[in-house]
Amino acid sequence: MSRPAGRLGWRRCYTGPRHGRVDNPNVVLKDDCALRAFTIEMATYIAPSFWKSNWTALSESAFQMSECYETTHHAYESSRATKSFETAQKIKKGICHRTVFVRSVTGHDLFDGTFERPMKTIQAALSLTRTLRTVHSSDHTLCITIRGGTYYLGTNASTTSSQIGAIVLTSNDSNLVIENYQDERVVLSGGALLQLQWSVHAKTAVDGTIMKAQIPSYIKLDQFNELYIDSKRAIVAKYPNGDPSTQGLYAKDPGFSFDAQRWWPPSFNRSVEIHVQEPYRNGTVFTNYQLGLGGGASVFNPPTNFWSTAAPPAGDNYVVPRGLTVKNGTLLHIGSWSNPTTGFVHAFHAGYWGSWVFEIASINSTENTIVFGRGGFQEARGSSDGGAYYVANIFEELDSPNEWFLNKDTRTLYFMPNETMPQVFVASQIPCLISMSGSSMEDAVNNVLIQGLILTETSSTYMRDYMVPGGGDWAVHRGGTIYLTNTKNVTITHNLFTQLGSNGVALIDHNVATSITLSEFVWLADSAIILVGSTNGIDGFSVASQPDNTLIQSNLIHETGIYIKQSSPVLIAVSRSVSVVGNLMFNTPRAAINVNDGYYGNHTVSWNVMFNTVRETSDHGPINTWDRQPFLSDAVQPGLPSLWQHQSYIHHNVLFNNYNALWPIDHDDGSCFYEDSYNFHVYGGKKNFLGHSKIDHHQIYVYPDANKGDFGSNNPVPYVIGNCDTANLFVPYLANNKIYIPSGAQVVFTCNVNGTSTQPSLEQWQSYDLDIGTTVQTTPDVQTIIQWGREMLQTTTQEDLSSRKK
Repeated sequence: MSRPAGRLGWRRCYTGPRHGRVDNPNVVLKDDCALRAFTIEMATYIAPSFWKSNWTALSESAFQMSECYETTHHAYESSRATKSFETAQKIKKGICHRTVFVRSVTGHDLFDGTFERPMKTIQAALSLTRTLRTVHSSDHTLCITIRGGTYYLGTNASTTSSQIGAIVLTSNDSNLVIENYQDERVVLSGGALLQLQWSVHAKTAVDGTIMKAQIPSYIKLDQFNELYIDSKRAIVAKYPNGDPSTQGLYAKDPGFSFDAQRWWPPSFNRSVEIHVQEPYRNGTVFTNYQLGLGGGASVFNPPTNFWSTAAPPAGDNYVVPRGLTVKNGTLLHIGSWSNPTTGFVHAFHAGYWGSWVFEIASINSTENTIVFGRGGFQEARGSSDGGAYYVANIFEELDSPNEWFLNKDTRTLYFMPNETMPQVFVASQIPCLISMSGSSMEDAVNNVLIQGLILTETSSTYMRDYMVPGGGDWAVHRGGTIYLTNTKNVTITHNLFTQLGSNGVALIDHNVATSITLSEFVWLADSAIILVGSTNGIDGFSVASQPDNTLIQSNLIHETGIYIKQSSPVLIAVSRSVSVVGNLMFNTPRAAINVNDGYYGNHTVSWNVMFNTVRETSDHGPINTWDRQPFLSDAVQPGLPSLWQHQSYIHHNVLFNNYNALWPIDHDDGSCFYEDSYNFHVYGGKKNFLGHSKIDHHQIYVYPDANKGDFGSNNPVPYVIGNCDTANLFVPYLANNKIYIPSGAQVVFTCNVNGTSTQPSLEQWQSYDLDIGTTVQTTPDVQTIIQWGREMLQTTTQEDLSSRKK
């Protein structure tokens, strides 16, 4: 369904202790190739039957298996029955009380919507279904069936809101199916097709040609921030050259500059601070609810941020730099920039925990200085300094094939082709294609099925409003290609989300029993699926404004975070009972799954395969969790408010911890109430930092060396436990794990015993009733480990079934 994967060059697994790899000459590439092949095998194992060859081919491409000594790959076929996942809820086909057909080529909006006389537009078909509901029971299911073709929903669109789609479903549109007709290819574009007359603008010094054309009057220039050429995102003119879609921080040619000389110190704008003294929770560093209001938090909407208090626990106050001075010899064209305020600076946070985008307010070309305007709100923690950066949307930087620039004053589009001019140019016009918004929680949009569609070519949203949903590191744009709020029983299945300027699916506030299944998300500017709820400050007990009982199953998610690096295939923030099951996720700039807070819990992450994560950031893993800000909910007992959450479960996942990932499962600041079991970890141990009530059992750790060297030792450290003391709650329950280390190494555990830091052996570690049943062995033949992994991941024991809560 998509182009081959592998947007960044492969970063070899053994790159030294800082990046958590086994630096041992006895460990050969052949073993690594076998582990890669096993990961691909497991991806094939969990793949839906119709998608197996696609998942295998994409995984092989992303893992660059051609670099291995043995390039052949054979998927292992289990003799056991494949695990049957709970099927996603669907409206049964064949129960359409009436079907309204749409066909853009032969249809007309005055027709009756029959197969022979279809409507021309989806909006007209939706209007007809509303008319039909006045004469038919509202309980009857109506279907809008779309014939093959491309529907340019951005053309003459009446809305540019990121929460209101071109197709708007309200509470009056319950019991509705929107689908493609049989196997016909239906494309919903958020752009408008450009009819252009090209002429030569100038020849470049390297034998290139810059072409120009006038933009038609029907194009809204303020929404034209992405140009799609022959169905692919083109490159906004930038320095240094490079394609953000296919190049990144660790590529041979990253498309970023590392030549910042000085980041201009931030201005401090104090926020009003809210501190809730009662109730509070003990047993964690993050005991109290706190929030900064206004001041520095005013860049967010709403103007609140956990990190905008004077001294947030385990962090610093949110600030961002005011500007940037670059070294001499870089930005060679800065002196000739005719209109620098059209430009943007895309920059990494100094700790590489995310990225920012700033408008350019002014420049001083003599001093190589860029002064920032609005921006920096695309992640929540902030920093006084930045990292690698690039400058975009400057006309004088248009000097490379496939780059473009729009002069809004003269309505002129400039473009540099490679060798021949492309054929199809589409200007983005809207960020949201389909929205479902009930009038209230009680009057929700109910029982809707969206299936069989290709959703593409939307406007970028990285300069739209972002908000901070809790005490995690995230700021998030609460919009998406499909946007849901106040819904119940919505199924989104068998769709392709590709070449998008925003998030894929956004579940915002109250959404109950949503299923997102059997879809592919690829080439996204931001995250694939976001779940973001709301509370009334600390009160999430009396406010039921959260996604609840969500199923994310059997999706293929890759090539995300093209612009926003603090992004993930799945973000869970202030949400209840989310199940992420049987998905394949790879090629992401940060974690594959991020649980931003400890609100409510009861999440399940199981049977997923994740690799090539944390490719452009640092200090993270394929799965990341936080819990810095307590919320009241009824997670512990219905009808009784509590600051503690329900247990969450992470089991039967394959986590290949390559690129810059440190911990396959990163239970970061304050994370509590997790049971991790039956996961297969490759390269990296377990992080449990400043929280408690975590269980870790029956796991396989292969080369658990995530922190090798951090404690003055070249030996692997399988666990990092913040504030570890054998006498307190910060030590998780550990048991029955299998840890495999290189020959000649000695495993290192580190913890305080009677107040003194020690590095006990396994026997000493277990003498404190820790890790009973766990074994540490020299890594055997890698095929032996792989066979054990197969047995663990492809066999669900009766003990496992009885111990897991659904």
